[in-house]
Amino acid sequence: MPGETLTRTLRGMQDKAFAKWWLGRVRPFREVAPEKLTAEREAMARQQEYNRNYADFLKNAVFPEVEDLVQLLAKNSIIHRVSTWGNQLSLRVHLAWRWGELVVMQSHEDAVTFEHHIITEGEKRGDDSAEDHSHQYDLRDELPVTLAHGELQFFMTRLALDLVEPEPEPEIPPGESTSGAP
Repeated sequence: MPGETLTRTLRGMQDKAFAKWWLGRVRPFREVAPEKLTAEREAMARQQEYNRNYADFLKNAVFPEVEDLVQLLAKNSIIHRVSTWGNQLSLRVHLAWRWGELVVMQSHEDAVTFEHHIITEGEKRGDDSAEDHSHQYDLRDELPVTLAHGELQFFMTRLALDLVEPEPEPEIPPGESTSGAP
């Protein structure tokens, strides 16, 4: 029985006074009416569906796209790193004075998020600038495979476009306009 397991766990704790206090406070409230648990069970069933949709999307769409991109980057000697942590996948591409990172994660129980970060390193430490974009997609339904391709292409396009800096705009003294008329 789950309650007995909890009791044994608490009894095995080092702080016996705390365990005794905790059990004394909680025991009268341990009985939960089944109708109160119905919503919890339904939420867990939905969460399992979202998790399944996310896992399928990763396996069938994101991983193959990232693998293809990693092969392209390696073939062209572009420094990159792919890592996973928890429910997220991160792809980081390093260039001379800029790096970009794409993070794919199940950020909410019913959504997958693609976070795009482009970081430009400043001349001084801590002088970096960041441009971030975030796209969320609903996991209530299965996501199309083409979505992963589009997100990786968006990320790589932004990274390439950000390599070209426009000419600085001329400084205009206060009260003057570019047309010469005040």
